[in-house]
Amino acid sequence: MEGIPREPRRSTRAAWIAVVVVGFAAGALLAWWYRSRPAAPPAEAPAAAPPAEAPLALPPGPPPTVDPARVRSLLESVSPSAAFRSWLAHDDLVRRWAAVTANLAQGESPRTHLGFLAPARPFSAAERGGRTFIAPASYQRYDGFADAVASVDAAALARVYRELHPVLEGAYRALGYPGGSLDRATARALGRLASVPIQEGEVALEGKGGVYAFADPRLEALGPVEKHLLRMGPRNGRLIQAKASEIEQALGLPPAGPGAGR
Repeated sequence: MEGIPREPRRSTRAAWIAVVVVGFAAGALLAWWYRSRPAAPPAEAPAAAPPAEAPLALPPGPPPTVDPARVRSLLESVSPSAAFRSWLAHDDLVRRWAAVTANLAQGESPRTHLGFLAPARPFSAAERGGRTFIAPASYQRYDGFADAVASVDAAALARVYRELHPVLEGAYRALGYPGGSLDRATARALGRLASVPIQEGEVALEGKGGVYAFADPRLEALGPVEKHLLRMGPRNGRLIQAKASEIEQALGLPPAGPGAGR
């Protein structure tokens, strides 16, 4: 488990899911969740969708742009959650969505783009019988985020994804993947989330050089994305995995292979 202070301190650094989850989910998917430097590491009826507009075409030349207000309006239709909608108040939603997708697809933490999702409380551990475990309170810090992700209507999000696809793909390619495929990256990102080995019961930790690591070497060998999801706890991890699978099915993307991140 990378760099969780044994005596956590609040980080001043900003960084979705992310929605992605929702990552993008929201771009969101996914998110907040990846500001876990001090930390260890959504279902109501969807709101009515706005009137349909013609999909944006991808012209040659510079990446296409779109009115930020239109992006917010489209994303507001995918969830009635107040928490989810608050995420949409932040700027550069298209760029954040593309960047979070790219990070997740490559197995990298997207916390740089989702700092506003950082939990208010620090990571905490519990001592019992001479052993150390992730404290339940540490998992509970992510309940609100997981509930917001679970509230997303996957079919509605898929419609938004398709309408904004040219703009999103342009933003994705501008990140350094000029010939990259947003669909392949999205499939890989969602598949990565859905395949994390959620741990039931208590998760043991051990101290290593002033930080905590997973005591189970199989968990400690996992990548940053997988570890962050584990630190959210089994309840929240299951909610996010279920939504990632729903979104994957709603998008109808082919499964991404091990090397299909781009």
